[in-house]
Amino acid sequence: MGYGKLILMLGNLFTIQRWNNKPSIVKFSEADNAFSSLLISFALREYYHMDIESSLKWRLSRVLPKLVLSDISLELKERVERLSPDVWEKVRQKAFQELYKITGRSSIEGLIMHKFDNIDKYADVITSLFEAKVNGKVFDFEKPIKELKEKLDNFSKDFDEVKDIPKIIFSIVLNMVSMIRWNRMYRNIKTTVAGHSFIVVTIAYIISLQLKMRKEEIEEIIKRALLHDLPEAFTGDVITPTKKKTPELDALVSKVEKEMFNEWIKENPKISYLKKFENIVSDPFSNHTGQIVRTADYFAALLECSLEIFSGNKERLFREVFFDLKKKLKNFENIDLGEWIDEIEDIVF
Repeated sequence: MGYGKLILMLGNLFTIQRWNNKPSIVKFSEADNAFSSLLISFALREYYHMDIESSLKWRLSRVLPKLVLSDISLELKERVERLSPDVWEKVRQKAFQELYKITGRSSIEGLIMHKFDNIDKYADVITSLFEAKVNGKVFDFEKPIKELKEKLDNFSKDFDEVKDIPKIIFSIVLNMVSMIRWNRMYRNIKTTVAGHSFIVVTIAYIISLQLKMRKEEIEEIIKRALLHDLPEAFTGDVITPTKKKTPELDALVSKVEKEMFNEWIKENPKISYLKKFENIVSDPFSNHTGQIVRTADYFAALLECSLEIFSGNKERLFREVFFDLKKKLKNFENIDLGEWIDEIEDIVF
């Protein structure tokens, strides 16, 4: 069996709402959270000259079980763990058993890593803390904020020199969480630019593993996928049909995106080392690794169309775009994506 069903299930990450037992001013989906924490891990790992693939594998080991389990509130998890420390690991293993049936055990195990280093755990906890603080400005998040700060204290001494970096990154990610894709269309399942970006990273990674690409190529693909929509945090979501109206507009948008990215870097000297990614940010789809990311971007858009169609959205555009993207993806020469698309189509139509 191909990866089509698994990719379709990734759509659950858009609908799993975090902090669902509390009122909130910003709704963070599981996909939003995964992107936020992964981008923070990326920024920290770049500072320490470390690879990013292991961060993605650990993040996938955290989110893939939620395709089956949905989310569990922090307070419930903490209390249950006090009563039975091993119970959640048993539940996660049961979830993985279900996932193994979709693409096979080896395929899933190739995507995940259960070991983690402190950078990724630190990024995970501080992302949750930032989410709680955003909503705590209006609603009562005092208890989870207190608990998360206590958890963060376990890592703070190790990351004192980079303590400002996560906040700088999250301030930009918050813009991406606030932007809804396909903004002029009625949506049953709303997807954010942040959430979409995590799905693109995941699909691009799956493709790179199927192609047995070299480690340095995989690293570049993950980074290009992570950063491919980052300029929208500055410019807003400029839809492709608008940018393609004239070649001049498309080129000007890319130029402005690069300028605004560099201004952000200049305003935040603590992340000056990220300036080397200015060309990837402004042109993420160049060269052969960029083409993998472009393909993943198309597939993520096809997934979003599939979710709308499957949920009963009658907007004709989603069917038209689905079949247009299907045609483009079936022309991908490196591997046959037709099997994955056929799996999705069999479920959706």
